[in-house]
Amino acid sequence: MNTLSDEIFELLRNFTEERHNGNKASAARELGVSQVTFTQWLNRVRTPNLTALDPVFKALGVKLAIPGKEFLDYDYVPKIAAKAGAGASLETNGDLEGLYAFRKDFMGIEHISAAHSVLMDVVGDSMEPLFSEGDTLLVDKSDIEVMDGKIYVVTLGDELRVKRVQKTLRGLLLRSENPKYADVPVEGPDLENFVVHGRVRWCGKVF
Repeated sequence: MNTLSDEIFELLRNFTEERHNGNKASAARELGVSQVTFTQWLNRVRTPNLTALDPVFKALGVKLAIPGKEFLDYDYVPKIAAKAGAGASLETNGDLEGLYAFRKDFMGIEHISAAHSVLMDVVGDSMEPLFSEGDTLLVDKSDIEVMDGKIYVVTLGDELRVKRVQKTLRGLLLRSENPKYADVPVEGPDLENFVVHGRVRWCGKVF
C-alpha cells in the first residue's frame, strides 16, 4: 500500500518530467527552492511540506482534499531507513520509508518535537530486554544535550548506535542493557568523533 510520501514523490517526478522535461534546476526555480533542496526531495532525503507543493498540484491538475478533523489530530513523523545498532551498526541510509501518525496531544504532553523527530529500526541485541532487533524507535533530533542516564542514538566513529549515556568525570559512558556487552568509554580524542543525533522517546512506551 502506498503511503502519503509515495504519492508526494511520484507527483514531484511527474512535475519534473512533464512540465520541465526532466530539468531539476528549472523545476526548482518554479517552486522557489534551491536545486539542492529539490534534489533532496526527489531522493527522499527530505519531505516537502504541502504548501511548498501548491505549484505542483496546480500544474498537474491535482486537487488536494482537506482531511477530516480526525487527521488534524495527528502529527506525522518520517521513518528513515537508517538502523540504530543495539551493538554497533554501519547502516546509516537516510532514505524515507514512510510517514507515521502520532496523536498531537501525546506529543505535546511528552514534549516531543514532531517536526524534528524520525523513526528508525533497531538492529542487534545489546539493548535487550528493553529493545529487540526490529523494534522501531522514535528519536527526537532536537533533544541532543546529554542528560545522565537517558537513551540516545549516537555516532562513535562511523558507527550508529543506540545506548544509555552516562556522564563521567572524564567524559561519557555508553551502556548496553544486555549484561553480556561491556560499557564503552568515550573520553579524550574519542569525544571529537562522538555525535548525539537525538534522544529516544518512544518504542511502544515513553522514555
